[in-house]
Amino acid sequence: MVIFTADSLALMLDLLKQADFKTNHFYFNNGHQQDQVVGLDIQYEDFECNGSFQRLETRYRLKLTNGERVEFWFNRGQMKINTIKASQPMADIGTPTQISQYNF
Repeated sequence: MVIFTADSLALMLDLLKQADFKTNHFYFNNGHQQDQVVGLDIQYEDFECNGSFQRLETRYRLKLTNGERVEFWFNRGQMKINTIKASQPMADIGTPTQISQYNF
């Protein structure tokens, strides 16, 4: 089980690309609540340059259990992220009951 935030998203990217989300548990903490990551969508840009085809990753989307998607990309070496809708949870730290057993 891994819990990460937007600050560590760039470091987690390689791990998330190779992850099996059915057997491994990843949780994204947006500062108010934690949601389980159920998938990663990668958007590619394909192009031809001097007779050689190339494929570049341009954007990434984390799919969360609450149905939201966190979209992010890199621009000149800096990670950019779309605005995340956050709501104040009723629980103390916003941890869903299914993962509260892992908190210490």
